[in-house]
Amino acid sequence: MALGVLAYTLFSVHDVLVKSVIHALPVVQILFVRSLVVTLICLVIGKRKLVLNLVRSPNKPMLLLRAILTLAAWCMYYSAGRELKLAEMTTLYYFAPVLTIILAVIFLKERLTLARVGAAAIGFFGVVIACNPAGLTVGVPALMVLGAAFFWSVAMILMRSISKSESSMVLIFSLNLFYTLAMGIASIPLWTAMDPLQLLIIVAVGAVGGSAQYILVEAARLVPASVLGTVEYFALVWSFVFGFLFWGEQPAGVVFVGAALVISAGLLLAWSEHRGRSRLVDAP
Repeated sequence: MALGVLAYTLFSVHDVLVKSVIHALPVVQILFVRSLVVTLICLVIGKRKLVLNLVRSPNKPMLLLRAILTLAAWCMYYSAGRELKLAEMTTLYYFAPVLTIILAVIFLKERLTLARVGAAAIGFFGVVIACNPAGLTVGVPALMVLGAAFFWSVAMILMRSISKSESSMVLIFSLNLFYTLAMGIASIPLWTAMDPLQLLIIVAVGAVGGSAQYILVEAARLVPASVLGTVEYFALVWSFVFGFLFWGEQPAGVVFVGAALVISAGLLLAWSEHRGRSRLVDAP
């Protein structure tokens, strides 16, 4: 769970960096450069063996499906970022953990415990409280973020399933290789010249995003998808902090009530999962 918190913290930093250039550059171009950076890092680390492992993988159809779903989620999410505040985007997006729990029970046959359901409910209630003061209205950008949340939830289930038989490097390499090819083609007619600062930011996006992906896959090996999904709520706190620091977005006082509920949900779940594992270890 600590790895999950770290991964989603890095994703929050990743979102800040993307949002800083989203108004100047096309989304597809940002995703292309970002994915190219991650792909090159994977090749430097994994070399020829990594490519061979991907070619020989029996999970290529599932890897491709996961890549398509996450790509659709990223494009919808960041396109909506032109119209929504960072806090609004994150708040809507965090309907995903609730969906992940439901899908994990249906497709992965994970156990639906009271603590997991309670943590999801408390966390989502905190999200709703934090969202309303922002005066969010449901329009096309909001619906795009909700669609992104659904695609991400399905991709999380696939990742949890594939991670049992594939290395983290194969998962990250296959995902970003697909992104690079698809976004490279899509960005050709929309290509916009980048200044050195914009290029540096997108390279940083790739480094931070690649690290977050790797840590998230490692976390997915250790905890159920329903638990890892709930940990996502911690990134909500960062969205308000970063929104205030970089764009002067000042949340209302009740937002802190929502954030407290989100943190409480995570701590409740961590305590419950730790107690459950302790009982398994102590059992004769």
